[in-house]
Amino acid sequence: MSELRKDAHTSVHTTRQGAVMTAEQKANPAAYADCIHWCLPGLPDVWNQILHASILSAGSRTH
Repeated sequence: MSELRKDAHTSVHTTRQGAVMTAEQKANPAAYADCIHWCLPGLPDVWNQILHASILSAGSRTH
């Protein structure tokens, strides 16, 4: 769970809390980028991987 998500956004979002980001905010992505929700894996990702493996395993047993 220490790797970045496969679908991680590599750019800074254009809005922050519903407001358009300023040029100053865009210039400092370390302070304003929302990487927690988009870059870091978490429990939902692990559950999705377990479910996917389970579905594939069940499908291979029926053939």
